[in-house]
Amino acid sequence: MSDNENRFLQTLPERQREELLRQGSPSSEMRKKQLLKLKNIIVEREKELTDALFSDLGKPAFESFSSELAVLLNEIDYVCKHLNRWNRSTSARYLKLGYVEVFRKKRHPHGSVLIIGSWNYPVQLTLMPVIGAIAGGNSCIIKPSEYAPATAELLKEIINQAFPLEQLHVVTGDSKIASQLTSAPFDLIFFTGSGQTGKLVADQAAKQLTPVILELGGKNPCILDETGFSSATVRDIVWGKFLNAGQTCIAPDTLFVHRSVYEKTLDEISTVLSDFYGEQPQTSGDYGRICTDAHFQKVVDFIGQGTVRHGGAYDSADRFIAPTVLTDIEPGSPVLEEEIFGPVLPVIPYTDLNSLLSSGSLQRDALTGYIFSTDKRRIEQFNGYMRSSTISVNQVIHHAASPHIAFGGVGQSGYGAYHGKAGFLAFSYEKTSVRTYHYLRFSGKFPPYSERNMKALKKLRKRIL
Repeated sequence: MSDNENRFLQTLPERQREELLRQGSPSSEMRKKQLLKLKNIIVEREKELTDALFSDLGKPAFESFSSELAVLLNEIDYVCKHLNRWNRSTSARYLKLGYVEVFRKKRHPHGSVLIIGSWNYPVQLTLMPVIGAIAGGNSCIIKPSEYAPATAELLKEIINQAFPLEQLHVVTGDSKIASQLTSAPFDLIFFTGSGQTGKLVADQAAKQLTPVILELGGKNPCILDETGFSSATVRDIVWGKFLNAGQTCIAPDTLFVHRSVYEKTLDEISTVLSDFYGEQPQTSGDYGRICTDAHFQKVVDFIGQGTVRHGGAYDSADRFIAPTVLTDIEPGSPVLEEEIFGPVLPVIPYTDLNSLLSSGSLQRDALTGYIFSTDKRRIEQFNGYMRSSTISVNQVIHHAASPHIAFGGVGQSGYGAYHGKAGFLAFSYEKTSVRTYHYLRFSGKFPPYSERNMKALKKLRKRIL
């Protein structure tokens, strides 16, 4: 990177802050105008976006629209509908001994925000936080993932053409560019990606005390008990697992099945996979590809760690890995310890929910936890066990597309949340203006202090403080 490029990256936050100071915090109407411009871009460039997603991930057009573009369009509609109310100032008045205290509260933008997107949903996971940032009144520098290059270059073209640099600007490049950006003086950093990289981002930001929102991953457990088993249930689980070739941060990572329905479940999974993708899934137009060679090899290595019940085929030249089901996995195997993030589904039998939860086999702070059951006691038990920010009962994936539900991690799966109002709150801070009207001065609060004034303070503390 040249010195000029480095200086440009380092000065981006200041340029955006100066413009915000010059114009003031944008009104709700101005923010909605920006959001609607972004919506129009998504609608008008739909074909180019879906083509780029196919180039990077082999993603079918249906999945591109349903899991990326439609989610963004719905989010923009929801935010625009509610933004005036969220952004409205509130006030309160309190009568104290000797004075009236008036509070006025208003949300304010952080300023210049850095958003680092992920490669697995390179449109949705890059632009979804941008929607929250705009709603909060911020300017954004956007760094798409270099591992989805076609999408990154298209986002750079369409965003930089439509918006001035002082509002939104896309910067492309590799990890060196990302490192330069995270060391720049942004007012907030939003990162989506792996836990390992998230730690590096947080460490770099901490040097400048820049607040960070981290959206990471985890091994989302999925429990299927004997009361929850049905063909429709298995169909939902299989869809959620193998959507985007398994490269979904909220996909069911490992399936734990009650032993009484274990074999039936395995048979049903194979039937559903054949229904979805045929006997030769590599030729299916509805099945994606692994994004990078390195990730391809990591997922392939998982296949040898158990008995292949279904699938198992792969083609490195095509970055294709067949939808694969594993059984008979040795405890402690990497496939049971690491996030899979690919089309490999370990299916583990269990006999008792209490024993399963106490075994340590489930990551409590995964992004989400799934349970398919009609037993209310077991559902509540699972809910109490998990530390994740969401628990999904008898469904997978859909909750993450809802603007009504805050999306975010806990512990190893990250911190901070966005979507809908949570995004507006995440990308703004509350400023309180306090004004006091005195009608009587209480001199006893000043030194020198006296025993008499101490007694008065204890007696009237609620009126004085």
